[in-house]
Amino acid sequence: MSASVAVAALTDARRALDARWRALRVGWDDAAAARFEEDVIRPLEADLKRAVAAAQELQAFSARSQKEQP
Repeated sequence: MSASVAVAALTDARRALDARWRALRVGWDDAAAARFEEDVIRPLEADLKRAVAAAQELQAFSARSQKEQP
């Protein structure tokens, strides 16, 4: 999988998670939902954000290294 494909897949996953969580949260509005959001959703979103950033960095590095090859 190329870095650009990984960036796109991770970005799509992050958007899907957000959309599904917002839809679920409409009908689930109690203390358990708040804890789940704090304990699971927010850390997962942060992990996805870091993974996207890492994949973008890898993509940039790959592009630079290809330009430097004779």
